[in-house]
Amino acid sequence: MKVEVQKLDRLKRIIKVEISGDAFIKERKTAYEEIGKTLKIPGFRQGSASLEILEKHHSKALKEEFLHRMLPVYYERALSENKLLPSGMPRIYDVELSDNRLVFSAELDVKPEIELKDTDYKGIKVKEKKVEVDPLEIEKVLTNLKEEVKKIVNKDLADDELSKWAGYPDAAAFKEAAKAEILSEKFRERRRGLDSQVSQHLLKNIKVALPQNEVERYHNELVNREINNLRLRSIPDEDIEKYKKDIEEKLKPLAEDEVKLFYILEAIANKENIKAENNLGEIILGFLLSVAQYE
Repeated sequence: MKVEVQKLDRLKRIIKVEISGDAFIKERKTAYEEIGKTLKIPGFRQGSASLEILEKHHSKALKEEFLHRMLPVYYERALSENKLLPSGMPRIYDVELSDNRLVFSAELDVKPEIELKDTDYKGIKVKEKKVEVDPLEIEKVLTNLKEEVKKIVNKDLADDELSKWAGYPDAAAFKEAAKAEILSEKFRERRRGLDSQVSQHLLKNIKVALPQNEVERYHNELVNREINNLRLRSIPDEDIEKYKKDIEEKLKPLAEDEVKLFYILEAIANKENIKAENNLGEIILGFLLSVAQYE
């Protein structure tokens, strides 16, 4: 395999790939024979025709399926041999396939290289928020339930009776459960606040060259998600279209920040040798909080 790498800017690359020789001829022949088992030719049992007959009757189908199967394989080999880490999907073009040679070009963005010092992400100062429940918050839960039940039974229920309606033996037990639920939500909110402080610190203090194809892809995903949410709220399409540009402008900075944060967290995971293939954000933000300074 011959690979020529052209650097267009900090992240954009064009690779020109050529695969030829005996190894390629053997791979093409094996693939054609495998593909040929699914093709029908008059006068032959399916899968029994020779390669020569297959190419005579189904040359186009063989080439198309071969490229569908093997272009990703050769692309990945080219990346691996040249230690290129892609960001997003490539644009494949100028594909030429003959009996003994395949050439193609690919335009891609590579992942940004982020140089990190321990001080960039260790010892981040975060403000602690005390978690407590005001008795009035518990009473509000009880009042809201009372109003909902009143709509059903058309009368006010005493606190103990209402608590039994909710599945508790008395008002004290109900209030304890309500307190626990409120506390649980407040702790989740507290954690979201800590995560946000750490994320904002990283975004402000670490520079990252962003792959624009990833930003555009994620931006489109956020816009489509927002539009779907508006449709679920029965907002007319003509109103959505009217404000689509505003939605796109509003979500562009968010897309840039979230893509940037992903690459920063990935770089921290690599530097700390933390395996975080799934739940990258949760795992690395948890690690960063474990080495943060609480104020």
